[in-house]
Amino acid sequence: MSRAGLLLLAALLGLCGCGREPALSLEVDISHEVGGQPLRLLEDSYRTAGGEEFSVRRLRYYLSQPRLRRKDGSWFVPVYAPESAEGYFLVDEARPASKRLRIGGVAAGEYSGIEFLLGVDDARNTAGVQTGALDPALGMFWTWKSGYIFFQLEGSSPQSTAQEHALSYHVGGGKPSLARRIYLPFGERPVKVDGKLLPTVHLGVNLALLFDGVSPVRIAQLSEAMDPAATRPLADNAAAMFRVDHLHHEPRRRGAP
Repeated sequence: MSRAGLLLLAALLGLCGCGREPALSLEVDISHEVGGQPLRLLEDSYRTAGGEEFSVRRLRYYLSQPRLRRKDGSWFVPVYAPESAEGYFLVDEARPASKRLRIGGVAAGEYSGIEFLLGVDDARNTAGVQTGALDPALGMFWTWKSGYIFFQLEGSSPQSTAQEHALSYHVGGGKPSLARRIYLPFGERPVKVDGKLLPTVHLGVNLALLFDGVSPVRIAQLSEAMDPAATRPLADNAAAMFRVDHLHHEPRRRGAP
């Protein structure tokens, strides 16, 4: 092709891309606590409203399928490649980097809230071996039939009736599914996504509500559980642990989405 032809093609491609809005991102930063006390694995002990003590050795869970609520009440849903693990996040208290989520593919605009699925959707839950956050090697996958562990808490409690006073909750599977939708409004101040500012949503997660939520759980009566029927109250309580603590915006790095 001649030089003139190449220049014309480049100009046409540039015109075709002029109307597209660049895909941007926002970040979600997660902090775990127990009734206002920071969660510290294997170090501190905590007390439920019922007076039972417990400590935590492991806390892991999936957040997936994020979507953002616009100010007019409609939803923006990021679009990811069907086979990828984008949009699936494994949060692990022992891995600080896992508690900072970057949600990509977000359109510019103002948003009044965010929604996640606590767990993994039915289609991906039983889709077999996958990659990224859904890689079975991460230890959150039972079997192709049962799928993933959506929420995992392990520790100990003097009130536990299990061997060595173990405390172990593995929530997942179930029909209907034990995955739960979590909607978190931002309050009076919306999140603004544009090419200049990177918004960060800071979430507080109060683990005390796992025991003292809408369906109170007594450790002496439920020390270990992974059966869907037994863990259904835990799934309901876990969905209520999340709240928006605060928001902030900072300048985006040059070239960053």
